[in-house]
Amino acid sequence: MKFLWIAALLVGLNSHAVTPEEIVDHIARKVIVQDYVDLASRAADLHASILTLKSSPTQENMLKAQQAWRDCRQPWETSEAFLYGPVSSLGLDPSIDTWPLNKIDLQAVLASNRTLDLDFVRNLGANLQGFHTVEYLLFGEGTSAQKKVASELTSKELEYLDSTSALLVEKTGQLAHAWTTNADPDNPSLPGFVEIISRPGPNNPFYPTTQAVLSEYVKGIIGILDEVANGKIAGPMGSTIGSADPSLVESPFSWNSVADFSNNVRSALYVYSGDYRATPGPGIIDVVRDTDPELAKNTERALRRIIFEMSRIGGDVEIPFREAIVQPEPRKKIEHIIQLLNELSATFTNKILPIVEG
Repeated sequence: MKFLWIAALLVGLNSHAVTPEEIVDHIARKVIVQDYVDLASRAADLHASILTLKSSPTQENMLKAQQAWRDCRQPWETSEAFLYGPVSSLGLDPSIDTWPLNKIDLQAVLASNRTLDLDFVRNLGANLQGFHTVEYLLFGEGTSAQKKVASELTSKELEYLDSTSALLVEKTGQLAHAWTTNADPDNPSLPGFVEIISRPGPNNPFYPTTQAVLSEYVKGIIGILDEVANGKIAGPMGSTIGSADPSLVESPFSWNSVADFSNNVRSALYVYSGDYRATPGPGIIDVVRDTDPELAKNTERALRRIIFEMSRIGGDVEIPFREAIVQPEPRKKIEHIIQLLNELSATFTNKILPIVEG
């Protein structure tokens, strides 16, 4: 007992209350930057798997490329609570994730005699680039199954897959570089955006105070909760089954829509908790806990509950989201999720934002 008491005393002496400045720095470096570094790394893995598929278009390699797309998609979707900074200022979002895909123009490109190299694809419209172009080419229409087979791939599709995934490597690499090294290639003297957002002060033209950064973090959470509820989910759902529009559902070809939504909410959880994969916080929860411990705890529970409820949309049967929105029972679950998202968005807006800005 004596040794336990001494150990507890030492822990108490070595611990300290986390400061807002430490929270700002941790979220910037250990959540946001790490997510973007993971995204760039997985984009490189996706391109490598497509090169393997191109050189040896077997079904095994097709399945590996499809999984690599899902693996790469995850850190992009978990970045959507922090779509500020370079992803916006450098205009990188459209070439990475424009939806809907322009399938008519895509088929015209595939039918042309053009060489579909990287320079050609780079000069196409954003709705012929990025995640959803790669998704469509790898998975097909995804109407009755989410797996296109390797024998269906044409040489033109493989050529396009190579160039489009190479462009995705380029754009995600630019995004990671902008956060870690240089925020604006037109201004080489600027440091990485992580240094700008993690060092607020009167001489910082973007963030004059720590509260300004914390506000940015919370507004990012509010933005993605609202987008998932009232854009990504409610948009295609419509007010009735008759008004549902499955063509608006994002990531439909791979049946990855619900995973996208879950990872969007997980993005909010990362910023709120400060936990990223195996790396623990601090996060926004620590600021809230100092003022209202019950609110801090309940908000984290609400985020986790929404992620869990999303996993239950299809019940015991795997169905794509675009089918779930035209079936009565799944719609009830989806409507409840929208309600939970809007309630949580209101909590962040009306209760948590005033705390961090205070």
